[in-house]
Parts: sequence; C-alpha cells; structure tokens
Amino acid sequence: MAANDATSDTNDLKAQIQHDLDEVRLGQARLLLKRTRTSCLIVEGVILYFTALIAFSGHPVFAGIWLALTSMMVLIVFLYGQAFRNGISPENHKRYLRGHTLISAMTGLVWSGLAIAYLDPSSTLNLFIAVNIVVSIALGGMLPSAEYRPTFISLSTGMFLPFSLFWLATVDGPARLIGVGLLILYGFGLLVSARSELQTIETLAAERNRRLNQKLQEQNRKIERASAEKSRFLAATSHDMSQPLQAQGFFIRALKEEVTTKEQADLLAKIEAAWRSQKDMLQALVETARLSSGAITARTSAFDLAEILTEVEAEFAELARQKTLSLSIGKCSTAVETDRVLFGRILRNLVANAIKFTPQGGRVTIDCHECKDGVLIEVTDNGPGISEADQARIFEEYVQLGDGPDPEGLGLGLPIVRQLAEKLALPLEFKSQPGWGTRVGIRLLAASRAPERKTTSFPDKPIEGPPLILVIDDEASVRESLAMLLTQWGCRVIAAASGHEAKRILSWANEAPGFIIADKRLSNGEDGIDVIAALRDEVLDDIPAALLTGEVYDFAKLAELEDVTIIPKPAESEALRAALDQALEGRTAN
Repeated sequence: MAANDATSDTNDLKAQIQHDLDEVRLGQARLLLKRTRTSCLIVEGVILYFTALIAFSGHPVFAGIWLALTSMMVLIVFLYGQAFRNGISPENHKRYLRGHTLISAMTGLVWSGLAIAYLDPSSTLNLFIAVNIVVSIALGGMLPSAEYRPTFISLSTGMFLPFSLFWLATVDGPARLIGVGLLILYGFGLLVSARSELQTIETLAAERNRRLNQKLQEQNRKIERASAEKSRFLAATSHDMSQPLQAQGFFIRALKEEVTTKEQADLLAKIEAAWRSQKDMLQALVETARLSSGAITARTSAFDLAEILTEVEAEFAELARQKTLSLSIGKCSTAVETDRVLFGRILRNLVANAIKFTPQGGRVTIDCHECKDGVLIEVTDNGPGISEADQARIFEEYVQLGDGPDPEGLGLGLPIVRQLAEKLALPLEFKSQPGWGTRVGIRLLAASRAPERKTTSFPDKPIEGPPLILVIDDEASVRESLAMLLTQWGCRVIAAASGHEAKRILSWANEAPGFIIADKRLSNGEDGIDVIAALRDEVLDDIPAALLTGEVYDFAKLAELEDVTIIPKPAESEALRAALDQALEGRTAN
C-alpha cells in the first residue's frame, strides 16, 4: 500500500513538472513568434552588409548567390511564422518549436556552406569576410533564438562545427588558430544561451506569477465584496428577526405576572420554551458571525466562579428536570480572571450541549478542581459519547452527528465554544468515547485582584424610586412590551420611536431619565449609539444606558461612551433587569 502511494506521489510530481515545463515552452514559443519580424529584419540587414562586402572584394556573382540563398532562408522563417499568425496555443506550440528548430539548423548549414565555398586561404580579406559571416550570424542568432535554447544550438552547431573543421583542415600557419577560436566561441555561445534561456524562463515565470497575482487579487476583491454583502445582509436580517422575538420575550415575561392557574403557567412555560429555542438559534447565528468578523472583544475581569456556577444551575435546572436528568454542579469559591460574559457563554454552551445529547435518566455534572495556577472546570455527561473519527468534526460549524435524541439546533454550540476559548486563550480538554460519555475541561487562571461584585438573582420586588426610564425603539411591539414589563417592575416609562422624538419628549419632561434603553438600528438611518450620546449632551448628564441590538458589526463608536451595556437581541428580561439594577444602584451610590 505504501509503495502504491509512493508511486502515485511520484507520478503526480512528474505530471506537475511536465505541466510547468509545457507552460514555459508555450511562453518561449510565443516570444519567438512575437520577435520573428524584428529578427528577420536584423538578419536581412546583416545579409545586405555582407553582400556589399563580398561584391566589393571582387566576387559579384557569389555576392548574388549569397544574397539569394540567405534571403530565401529569411523568407522561410518569416513565412513559417505567418503560418501561426492566429497565435500559439497549448495544442500547437510543440509543433511550432520543432519546425523553428529545424529551420534554424538548415539556416546554419546554408550559411556555413556558403562561407566554406567562399573561403580562400590565400586571401587575408577573404578569410576575414568568411570568419565574420560565421561569427556575425551566430552572435546575431543569440538574441532572437535565445528564448528557446534548442533553436540556438541547432543554428550555431550548423554554423560553427562544419566551418571550424574545414578551417582547421585547409588553413595553415598561425591563422589556423582562428579555427580553434571559433570552437571556443561555439562553446561560449552554448553557455551564454543556457544562461539566456534561464533568464527567459525566470521572466516567463515572473509574468505568470504576475497574472496569477492579478487573478488572486481580483478573486480576493470578489470575496471581500461578497463578505461585505453577507455582513450587511446578516446585520439587517439579525435585527429584523430579533425584533418580533424581542417583543415576544418581554410579553411572555410580563404575562407571567398575570397567570392565575397551574394550567396557564404550564402552557406559558411551553410557549417560553419554544421562544427560547428560536432565540438561541438566532443568537448562535449572530454570535458566529461576530466571532468570524472579529467584532467580539474580550474584556478581562476578576470574578467569583461560584457566581457563574449558580447562574448556570438556576438556568438549566428546569430543563434538566424536564428531561429527568441529574444535574450536579460542584461548589467552588475560587476567584478567576478572564472575560466573564464570554466564559459564561462557553460554560452555558457546554452544559446545553451535554443536556441535549444525554438521554433521559442520565446525568450531567460540572466539577471544579483547584490547580496550582488556577482551576479546572469539567463538564461531564454519560451520553452516547463521540467516536475518535468524529471528534474533530464536532467543532466545525453546522456539523451535527445526528446520534442524539434531540435533533434541534444548528450545530453551532461547540464551534462557538472553540472560537471563544481561542479568543480567551483558554485550553480546552476534550475526552469522549462511545458508550462512555463526554468530558470537556477548561483551565482558568486564578485572579490576581479582588473579584468584582455581581448580582445574579432576579428580584421579584419592584424597583424603588420609581425611576424614569426612556425607551427608544422603532418597533411599536417592542416599545409596548418593554413599557409593560418596566411598569410591572415599578418604573415610569417614556417611549419614543426615534432619537428625534426622544429629544422632543425630553424637552417637555420635568426631569431627566435615570436610564436609557435604546435599539441600535433605528429607522431613517439613526444609530442608537449616536442617539445615546446626543441625549446625554441634551441633558448634560451621562445617563447610564442599555443598547439592545441584533447587530453583528459597527461598534467602534461605542468606545467613546462609558456606562453603556450591550444586551444582544432577543434579550432576556433577567439580563435587562440586572443591567437596570446595577446602573440605578451606581447612580444612587454616587
């Protein structure tokens, strides 16, 4: 088997080399054809010069013969090129090169034969002219024939060898050394032609690379345009899709306060589960796009690991109960240092994935093991497990193995885990075996500073104040659902469809709002970030704000604003309440 693979690789290498050589020969043939007219004119000029020189030396008849025969060879070269005036192609370039090589050999023999016929050892002028005939055509042939070395070899060999040997055989005395010199010149010409062909090949390769680079650049421009179009489409789609889901979520939360029977509560719980499934799929798509674009940035902070574990336990306890799973989360009071939000997303995706693929009656556990430099968090399940062949694939986007009991989802959970772990430089440890289950570990560094305080519980009591909240959203259903929810929390609400309308309403109000909730993408091209900044300037107060967004990109301007919390759409009411409580608590403290 290995021998067959080696043979196949060798054949592939030979085929690639032959293809590259054919490309070079094709370029050489095109250069030869391109320069045919110029080289014919140059050689014809040399012929006329020697015709005059021979005639002036007293041999007018031979001069005529010389002119006729050599000009005929030039005409043959020209007419041969005209036969390929439609161009050189991969199909005909070898035939063209073979014919050109044969014509060059004939030309060399004609010139050397005429030089031999003209040679007279008793006349110094005669010897001079004969030597110049041979040398001039050989040196002149180096330029037009250098593109393809076999052409020059055939021309110079037909010129130098017969004439040099004849010279050595017929010329006596010191002049005989000229024959040796001609042989040396012949060898030198071969070396020069080798270097010239190498330079030609390099030039052709450079030209080919230039063309390939141009094609690659054009392809990259097309990819960039397609990526930009995809980004714009995803930004618009994620916003438009998140709007109705956002309103549904707030309405569901508000409706919870109104149900009076267990049957109503159960029905509402099912509606909320369906809504949450839609929300999770949309957030997975948006989050994947944000990761691919680099729009997500890590913000390192110190926090108590127990807080996130408590949140995860509260979030997934009901889902585990519905599947009759045992969800066990270990206690850990270690303070760690990383991006709290992104790590929370990693942990939630791992737990959600474990619950999804663990059959009823199974168990899912989160264990904490304190290490020398920090802590190892392990999410373990006793589900079906994953074969070694499939373990690399599950971290690819949109891959679902299809062996779990719940086929819902997009196959983005683990790819998001992988990308977030890479962004946070958190090593992932993955162990799985069919019939044994799966264990995923994450190593976190211990915090080097005091952990930040974080409120995790969702308070049932109304907000004291009552605070004035400004809601800005161009979707009426979102404004209505938010107003209903905030009113249940004990807030006073001002709702506006745009930044301009919000500014007009504030000009009538007796007090500035204590909190702003704004959509990022508003109608008529308004940006929620700009609206928040403008409203702060209007009331001369850095009002804390929450930016509800389904956007994927374009958050650069947010760096200029402080105390703005980004809440991805569709937002959980708990996330909004936590941001609101934290902001109002901060303003009270100040």
